[in-house]
Amino acid sequence: MQRFILLSFCVLLISSVSAQWSGEWRISSKNKHLLYANGDLMVGNSSGGNMGMSFVYDGKYSVEVGYTATSNQFNMPIPGLKSAKKSNTTEKLTPGQMMENFNFMAGRHFNMNNNETIRFVLQGGPGMSVMMEWSDMPPGNNSNGFMKTELIRNKDFTLMANSKFEFLITDLIGFSAGPTLIMNHDKRYLTFSAGFMYGIISKNQYR
Repeated sequence: MQRFILLSFCVLLISSVSAQWSGEWRISSKNKHLLYANGDLMVGNSSGGNMGMSFVYDGKYSVEVGYTATSNQFNMPIPGLKSAKKSNTTEKLTPGQMMENFNFMAGRHFNMNNNETIRFVLQGGPGMSVMMEWSDMPPGNNSNGFMKTELIRNKDFTLMANSKFEFLITDLIGFSAGPTLIMNHDKRYLTFSAGFMYGIISKNQYR
């Protein structure tokens, strides 16, 4: 939960910073490029959030640098005394597996109407993920019957693919929705993402 709170704070920080440069960039009559921040909630076989910064050349070709944090959760016993009585077993909801992914994607924007207020985005690229998983460990000789849990961290190279529709509400604010796939050598995470965009998201404002 703390990671998701931090993720939300970073998205708000990027939006606040982008508000400072957006006003100056909008007055340029020759600029046809886009630059905006995006933040998404992700729901699927893992849930979490995504934040990124996108640059779109001539409104067509994009690059995005992003950060994603997801987790699956389940009820897992916390360390406690062994007992045959169910009432003496304490449980709480803890993340079974968490993942942080840093990625770089390149893609293409396709306008779906003449006003360029709806567009389809297809993008993908490499990333580096940090996998964190809680694992039950057998009690040691000095554990006095207490159950052990250990947080295991692994790093892995990943590939991330994302397709989404972007809906422009104003020259600075829009919404997006679509599926996202993150995969490494032995795991695949498929989620549906929905979120917002903020920044220079339309070329029409320069006309």
